[in-house]
Formats: sequence, C-alpha cells, structure tokens
Amino acid sequence: MKTIHIYIVDDHKLFVEGISALMSDEPDLEVTGYSLSGKDYLEKASTVQADVYLVDINMPEISGIELCYRIRELDPGGHVLALSMHDDIQNIEKMIRAGAIGYIQKAASMEELLKAIRSVAAGERYLGQDIQQVVFESLGNQDRLDQAADPVSRLTPRELEVLKLIVKDYSTAEIAAKLFISERTVETHRKNIFSKTNARTVVGLVRYALQYGLVDMGG
Repeated sequence: MKTIHIYIVDDHKLFVEGISALMSDEPDLEVTGYSLSGKDYLEKASTVQADVYLVDINMPEISGIELCYRIRELDPGGHVLALSMHDDIQNIEKMIRAGAIGYIQKAASMEELLKAIRSVAAGERYLGQDIQQVVFESLGNQDRLDQAADPVSRLTPRELEVLKLIVKDYSTAEIAAKLFISERTVETHRKNIFSKTNARTVVGLVRYALQYGLVDMGG
C-alpha cells in the first residue's frame, strides 16, 4: 500500500492538530508536517515534498489562492486540496485557476475529507458535495466555465460602460455625470472591474481592454 504524504497549511493550530490526529488512524495516510501561515511554508518549501497539500484559503499575509500558485511552482508533483469555511463561487473559481484540483468545506465529514485526499493524491479532481451544489447553482442556464473564459461576459453591461470611460481617462465624477449614477456607485463598479480583470492599475486595465477588443480607442 502506497503511503500518501500530506502537508497542511492552515493558520488554525487546533484544526491542524485535530486533522493530524484523525489521520493517524489511516494506514495509507501520513501527515509529514504543517505550516500555520503561507509565509512559514515558503520558508520551509525547499525541504517539503508531499503528495497532497491541504491549503486553507483565508489566511493572513499570503492567501491560499496566492499560495496555491507558489506550491505548484515549487512542487509540481504535489496536488492541492483547498479547504475553506466559505462556499462562494468566486473563491472556488480562483482556487481552481490557481491550480487546486480539489475543494471542500472545512465542515465536511471526515469520511468526505479522506475520500477527497485519496482522490486528489491520485490526480483526480474532487469537489465536495456542498461545493458541487454551489457550482451547479451558479451555472444557471449557461455553462459558467465558458462564461468565465469569455472576457466580455465577466463584466456586466454597466461595468463595460464604466470600463470604456475609464480607458478614455474620464474621472469618477465625469463617469457619474455621464451615466447618471452616483460617484459611490462608480467606485463600486471600478472595484469590481479591477477584480474581474485582475488588473492592478489603469494601464493594466487599458491593456486588458485592448487585448480583448472591449473598447474602441478611436471612438
């Protein structure tokens, strides 16, 4: 029987100790170590190798999403199973894009956690039962994965309007006046646009808009 080596990254020590204790009864599973922060893991990364990384999404300093990218770079042979208290589709999508092949809630049963670990260790994708429900509900009448891959459909019609004006160097006040909405609403749209496009600056936003033909700079 091949032993599955597990490394846990979670900022709740009691949770880590509890999971480790429960897994000690499983002959094919071995927790080889843990980190209470993403930063701590990165400091140890050169000495860590695991089949499965259990990674909490919500951690201070370095999020589980960012850490997932780093783990995939540092240990390409390891697989990430995301753990979270939350079941929102945004985090699910971000974690999967970051390279996680499994995602379950911390409230899942031990039986489901063990099933997820063994599936992920074998390179199989695994979504917890509650997470599957969230994904199916988010699909609606169209395939959300296709939607996520389409840069245009990531933004609402109003967000596209705001984007076009930002790219044309309109100020928040000018956008509010032109679209007959409040400046506060404009700021909310701006935040959503930057989040959905992963742009950090207006220059990055312009690059994104031009790359996907979302705006006509000549108009």
